[in-house]
Amino acid sequence: MRPTSVILQDIKKFQPTADGNWFTLHELVQELWTEDEGPAEALVPLFRLLERFPEDESAGVLWGVLHGIESYPNYETELVQSLQRHPTDLTVTMVHRMANSGYTLVAGHAMKSLYQAVLAHPRASEEAKERAQDYLADK
Repeated sequence: MRPTSVILQDIKKFQPTADGNWFTLHELVQELWTEDEGPAEALVPLFRLLERFPEDESAGVLWGVLHGIESYPNYETELVQSLQRHPTDLTVTMVHRMANSGYTLVAGHAMKSLYQAVLAHPRASEEAKERAQDYLADK
């Protein structure tokens, strides 16, 4: 098994192939999660990965990353920090999944305020803004 730091470096450098193949990332994430949950130091690189690819065109690979992040205990603070850096469709979806699970706050932030911050964020993807708007309308 390779050291976690090496796997994380490969994740940081990942780019899909010219023909849109994301399989290498899938393999890297599987390698990272050899146990029930990945190492805590993987949270920030995984959120930064989602930020690098704000529009999910990964044929489900980034959804696997989302599910993996959600398996970590206490990932909420990193989720909020990711939203503050660069909101994406998947990070907004994570907030909504928490709301559907009964959360009213994420790392001390009200759900509504997180969605509003996404709408005002200059780096938020259009898809993330649309999703945030839809979730606000559901409230």
